[in-house]
Amino acid sequence: MVILLIPMPFLFHYIETSLFTNGAFFAFGGTLLFIVLAGLLSVRIKLYLILLINILTILLSVWLGTKFITPPNDSWFNPFGMNGAIIFTGIIILIGLLIVRFVSSAILLKAEK
Repeated sequence: MVILLIPMPFLFHYIETSLFTNGAFFAFGGTLLFIVLAGLLSVRIKLYLILLINILTILLSVWLGTKFITPPNDSWFNPFGMNGAIIFTGIIILIGLLIVRFVSSAILLKAEK
C-alpha cells in the first residue's frame, strides 16, 4: 500500500520538464513500470482504499507541482494548465493501475481453481 503513496503524476511532469532534454521517454517508462508494479501489488487491497490513496496522491502532486515545476515555456501545459495536466495524468495512472489490478486478480482467481 505504501507504493501507492508515491506522487507519480508530479514525478512524471517534473522529470518531463526539469531533468532531461528527452525526459518524456524516461518519465513514460518509469510511469509504466510504476503502474504495472503498483497494480500487481494492490490485488489484495480494497478498492475504496486504492481510490482514496490515489485522490490524496493527486492532490499532493498538484501541490508539489505548484512548488517545484517550472515549465520550459508558457505553452507547455496548454490548453489545460499545469494543474489540469497533473490531475489528468493522475487519472490516467489510476485507470491503468485498476486495469492491471483487475487483470492480475482475475488471473490469480483462475490459477487458484
